[in-house]
Amino acid sequence: MRTKKECRRDALGRRALMSARERETAGSRIAALVKESEEYRLADKILIYASYRDEVPTYGLIESALREGKQVFCPKIEGPAGNRTMSFYRIMALEELQEGFQGIPEPVVLQERRYEAGKNKNSRDLVLMPGTAFDRQRRRLGYGGGFYDRFCQAAQGAARIALCFDCQLLEELPEEETDIRPERIVTESGWI
Repeated sequence: MRTKKECRRDALGRRALMSARERETAGSRIAALVKESEEYRLADKILIYASYRDEVPTYGLIESALREGKQVFCPKIEGPAGNRTMSFYRIMALEELQEGFQGIPEPVVLQERRYEAGKNKNSRDLVLMPGTAFDRQRRRLGYGGGFYDRFCQAAQGAARIALCFDCQLLEELPEEETDIRPERIVTESGWI
């Protein structure tokens, strides 16, 4: 079996070869499928990454969720090197995102807007996750920091959907005990 590093390199290389038009068309299809899903329709809170570079675009989904009155939270990497964690903070508009960790758009931090995992058991929360590579058994490779695995361990009641392009699907991925699989994966071709 190939290593995680090899799988990431393969999937990211394929994703980088997509044209801007292909990415936009596929991203629109993925967003439409997410918005039609029961998890999205029922969600009170949407925890969603702010897309960066050639990731599945999320800004349209963020704007839709805000217009629909859903509470939208975006991730921020915090803490010193070697002890970094990921927290989510509520945003009220896209303008509240600014360049953060490794150039990734992150929310302006307002402590009273921090998402508290598991605080309200009756809340319908949805985590929309990025990743580098996926397989049809719902294994997911992130970027290597383990941020989403640790966060999803704490937010066990939230629904988890990963967004990816078809080109990021590989035959089989290595998996460690600490890796958290999304409940579903959505690509431009449909649901896994």
